[in-house]
Parts: sequence; structure tokens; C-alpha cells
Amino acid sequence: MKARARSARAAGWLVLVMGAVAAAPPAARAQGAAGSAPAAAASPQAAPAGAQAAQASREADAAFARGKELYRQGKLDAAYEAYRTAWSLKQSYDIAANLANTELQRGMKVEAAEHLAFCLRSFPATGNPAQHAQITSQFRAVRKEVASIVVQANVDGAEVSFNGTAVGRTPLRHEVFVKPGTVAVEARLAGHGPAGVTLEVPAGETNTANLALQPLERPAPPALLEPPAPRAEAPVPAPAPPVGADTGGPRPEVLIAGGAVAGAGVVAGVILTVLAVGRDGDADARREALVREGGPAACAADSPRCAGLRDTLEGAADLKNAALWTFVGAGAVGLATGAYALWGGGAPRPAVAAAPVVTAHGGALVIRGAW
Repeated sequence: MKARARSARAAGWLVLVMGAVAAAPPAARAQGAAGSAPAAAASPQAAPAGAQAAQASREADAAFARGKELYRQGKLDAAYEAYRTAWSLKQSYDIAANLANTELQRGMKVEAAEHLAFCLRSFPATGNPAQHAQITSQFRAVRKEVASIVVQANVDGAEVSFNGTAVGRTPLRHEVFVKPGTVAVEARLAGHGPAGVTLEVPAGETNTANLALQPLERPAPPALLEPPAPRAEAPVPAPAPPVGADTGGPRPEVLIAGGAVAGAGVVAGVILTVLAVGRDGDADARREALVREGGPAACAADSPRCAGLRDTLEGAADLKNAALWTFVGAGAVGLATGAYALWGGGAPRPAVAAAPVVTAHGGALVIRGAW
């Protein structure tokens, strides 16, 4: 009966699925067969992002048309501002070409070279050949009056600056145009020492700036994060009376000493626990920083920062182990003291002494006596 019920339910689900597929519009079925199109359409962020991009494109086209009209009227400065607005909203080859044309007329040769180079890189294969030839001619002419620098760095993500002005982050995939003269090139990245070079760049030439950033040595942790390894030992108890001797009741000095040792063990255990929690928090912060910068596989390849994370985790584990054995030792001394208070001083008893020994790498309970 159970098997027939399961078969009936499976057949019911199959009918529902086939009905849903049959009821879906053909376009939706075609997109589903294509793969990821339905997921993109269903994304709650896709529609707003697409709407914003479309609005920016419309505003760029309006600014571009306004710039062409102002240029036709001879208002060069106003046309330049309109083209700049259009460029800030959308980077296209035609906006770059018109913006570069106004920059050339305003004497802005470095900026014109940048925009003409962009225009030539993105010029469509179906574009007007005459327009392409004109842009190429303009670029060759202005290229003779400016210099350029190709930046090569050994790490990605470093911020590059020319004479103190940021120009982008590595890798810079294209040459950067500059005025002829002396240019101080520098790259900076967190966790690395800065790298820089000063170049003399003549007009019409391309120079290469090779920047090698070296990782900084891992700093030694502050003294507060690396306390001396705690060590707690019970004082040697007073010699026990010989076996068979009449004690006449528990001695107060033994009870006081046992209570003091147990209390000291608890305090030491609390301190070690607090230090271990602090180490765990430091390890979590380092792990989150590594994941943010390198993703879940940030420590797939060994690095100084990953080695530091491992050291922190190992230190936390040692402190936890020391805290555990400290509490164990304190409990043992407390139990022994309680037993002595209850039964001490009666019948003859063996002489026994217990002392916890705790270090940052472990702990133990040392029991000495004669039976």
C-alpha cells in the first residue's frame, strides 16, 4: 500500500510539472532552455541597475547633442563642458572624438591624446573610414608633442601616482600620456613598501616604469598580546605526620594553604581563558581581512599574513589548554582540601601532597605521598 501511495504522489507531481511547462509562454520556455536568462530576469537588482544605465545613456546622448550644437554656434568652452558631461555618463568613441577635438583647440594636448587613443581602440569596424583616418591623423600629430609612460608592477591593485596625482591602479593596461619633462612615478599598496622611480620623458617617446613592491615584514605582536607563560605551583605543604600518628583533627594551616592554592588556580585559569578569547578574536579579524582581500582561498598559497594567522590560532589553542589544566589542578587541590577538612585528624592516614603545574603548552597535577 505504501509503495502504491508513493507512486501516486510521484505521478501527481509529474502531472503538475508538465502542466506548468505547458502553461508557460513560449518565450519563457526558450529562455529556460538557454540557461541563465530567467535568473537574470528574476534578480531583484537587475531591473534597477538596467534602468539606471539606460537613464545615464539618455542623459549622455542629450549632453552630446547639446555639445555639438554649441560647437556649431562657435561656443567652444560651453561645448567642451557639455562633452565632458556626456563623457562622465558614458564612454563611447564618438564622445571621445568630439571631446578630444575641443581639447586640441583649447591646448589640452595630454587630455586630447588620452581621448583620441581611446577612440581609436574602440572605433567600430563598421565605422566611417574617413572619420577614422581623421582621428588617426590628429592622434599622430598630438603624439609628437606629448610623452607617455607604460607602468609595469609586480602586484595588482597598487595605486599609481604621477608627481603625486593618482592615475589608476595596477595593472594599467594602456600607456598614460604626460607632459614632457620629469615625472616621479610611485606605487603604493597596503602591506607593501612603496616603490617609485623618476623618469625623464621626452616628447614623442614612450618610457617604461618598472615598480617592484616588496611585502613588509610581519611586525612583532605587542607585549600585551604575548604575555609571559603563566606558571602556577602549589607551595610545598608541611610534612605530614608519620603514618599511624594521632593528629588530633585537621590543621588550620593546611586548610588555608589548600584554599589559597585552589583560589590561585581558579584566578590563573580565568586569566588564561581571557587571553585565549582575545587570541581567538584577533585570529577572526585576520581571517576576515584575508577573505575580503583574497577570497575564501586567500591562504591557498602560503604568505606571511597566513603564517601570522596560523601562529595566532596556535597561541590561542595553547592558552586554552593551559586554562583547562589550571582549572583541573585547582579543582583537585580544592577536593583534597575538602576531604582533609572532613576526615583529617581522625584515624591514621597516609601523607599526601598535590601540586598543579601549568605552562602555556599544557599542565599536569603532581601528587606526592606515601601509602
